[in-house]
Amino acid sequence: MRSQFTTGSLLSAWAHAQPEQTAVIDAKSGRHLSYRDLDEASANLGRFLHTQGVGPHDIVGYLTTDSLLVVSLLFAVGKLGAVWCPLNPNASPADWMRQLGHAGAAAIVHDDALTAQLAPWINTLTGVRAWIPRQATLDLDQDPKPFPDQAVDADVAGVLYTSGTTGVPKGARHTHGSLWGWNYSLLASAGMHRDDCLINPYPLFHMGGVGFTLAAIQAGATVVLITPFDAAQFADSVTGYGGTITLMVPTMVQSVLDLPQARREAFDQGNLRQIITTSAPLLTETRRDMSRAWPALKISVLYSATEAVFSLLRDERPEASLCVGKPAFGMELTVLQGSAACPPGSAGTIYGRGISVFAGYHRAPDQFSAHPDDWFTCGDVGYLDPDGYLYLIDREKDLINSGGEKLSSLEIENVLREHPWVKEVGVVGIPDRYWGERVHAVVVAHDGRLTREILLAFAAERLPRYKLPKSLALVSELPKTDTGKILKRALRETETSHH
Repeated sequence: MRSQFTTGSLLSAWAHAQPEQTAVIDAKSGRHLSYRDLDEASANLGRFLHTQGVGPHDIVGYLTTDSLLVVSLLFAVGKLGAVWCPLNPNASPADWMRQLGHAGAAAIVHDDALTAQLAPWINTLTGVRAWIPRQATLDLDQDPKPFPDQAVDADVAGVLYTSGTTGVPKGARHTHGSLWGWNYSLLASAGMHRDDCLINPYPLFHMGGVGFTLAAIQAGATVVLITPFDAAQFADSVTGYGGTITLMVPTMVQSVLDLPQARREAFDQGNLRQIITTSAPLLTETRRDMSRAWPALKISVLYSATEAVFSLLRDERPEASLCVGKPAFGMELTVLQGSAACPPGSAGTIYGRGISVFAGYHRAPDQFSAHPDDWFTCGDVGYLDPDGYLYLIDREKDLINSGGEKLSSLEIENVLREHPWVKEVGVVGIPDRYWGERVHAVVVAHDGRLTREILLAFAAERLPRYKLPKSLALVSELPKTDTGKILKRALRETETSHH
């Protein structure tokens, strides 16, 4: 008997239960698909891919900005028992080829406009059997017959390359079973259900775009895709489509907070009930700004990664600096120093295990299997308090080793962000002959009156001397990934190159 927890079978079940319910909307174009439409579109696309030689376990890369095509493709590939692999359209052709080569892709679906850019590379990837332009996927003969789901739980559903904010991107493999667990852990923790309308601003080459979309459809809800992110268009989509829940990177939140007052306040005058921030820490002052702007909304913090959903802080403990909540549904958390569990309040490396954990890294299995008893870590450092709440101190690679002290960049950012003239801040350690590393802050100001001297004096009243920035730069913007995460690696490289 075939498993009923594959992506394709879940979609088909909802298409039978609520065929007319809207499944997905592309807010940029206004196009939408019902659950029946999406099930039939993915069946037609699956049949077409099969004629192009795509079979079970083949990896299908996609390089397109067509949101509805991507969603149809995710389910089509799943029904074939093949594996989808997103690529970032904003990357370079050389980056695409490295990823496709590492993934071992058998087919590529791409935007027609990229054909000329891809042409010089076609012969370099000998394993690719089919280069499929977007138009070819749109001119299909429509057949309402279902396409038999050929996957089982243990089959790999997708390979998602991590953002690479701390190093070389790695290909995280999710099976249909682990993807179901990732989705369900999010749904159960956040309280998302079939009557919800999720506004999703994440690009569909990122786990936020893919995972949150698949989770909404797993719940039988409606998902509105609004990518690339634009604060004004996003705000209009929330109110225009009656969004009930949304997930955003904190820098996206800041962009919405910067909108004119009437547009900003419309957020909590409609159907929206919950904002979940994710992908980066939510600083305390940003959370206060959100509460002041949107007093009727619940503000939650999701601590997750491509590889797993770790914890969720619901609308509670608003003043608890850098708290990321209790374990997500179906997950266990522990904090270890070496192999020993840390007592409450003592910092160590954060580990998680449970239903959302991925199946390992593609073509690098021992990066995952080295962790004992199925515990997985992203290398983040934190502690558990006596009540079981998790506090995130920093990413291991972002801790600053200054004079033998391990300093949290997040703690220092949290303090600097409290100044009313500070809009965004990134703190990194840069090489120093005396200290080993020194604390360097890069700040975007809300107000032109902000000076280095004013901000350092403000910090000196709130931080011990050894945690104070030794240098501080005021800039117009911070380098970020396509999902809005601050690229600390780029901050370090830029500042180091200036010295």
